[in-house]
Amino acid sequence: MKPIRVLFLGVAALLAVAAPALADGTVLRAKGCGDKVFVTTENGYSVLVANQSDAADDGEKLMGNIENLGFFSFYLPQSGRRFSASVEERGLSKSEVTSRIAASCQAAGGNRVISGQVERAAGCGNKIFVNTAEGYVVLERLAGGVVSVGDTLTGDFSRAGRTTVRDHQSNSDLVVFVNDFQLPKSAAQRKIAASCR
Repeated sequence: MKPIRVLFLGVAALLAVAAPALADGTVLRAKGCGDKVFVTTENGYSVLVANQSDAADDGEKLMGNIENLGFFSFYLPQSGRRFSASVEERGLSKSEVTSRIAASCQAAGGNRVISGQVERAAGCGNKIFVNTAEGYVVLERLAGGVVSVGDTLTGDFSRAGRTTVRDHQSNSDLVVFVNDFQLPKSAAQRKIAASCR
């Protein structure tokens, strides 16, 4: 009887060592992304495909096995909810997850429309820096026409993600990704210095 007990304890110890460790994270973006949930982890970013739309709220802590590919159950301690999802990608960089958010997420309905003036666009690649009443916004043009300094852009600049903005000078729409929003002038100037020639 004793050798069986020792064997059982040895197998249990090996299974405990071999079991995948859980890795918690924070929801970077889920609203307006359908069944996709983008999560920030210690080892980069992960993309989950949930069994329901809007499974989590942006900024919520997420507990579960985010570091391994496969289908798992996740817990949201703030709301006390659970959902199941497949971890499709893990270990992504900021630029990789940003491009996936741009492709998958739309601005949610009932958004606040804000207007602002373009302060810098020329020599900045696809980046557009807009001064609004709520702070500076950094946009990345995905599709649409050319904007110039002084143009007035109107759109939902209240959250990160893909949205459509209107250029009132050219009377055209641009599809953009909101990289940053509500920035103070000093932070915007640092980003302009880093992005523009």
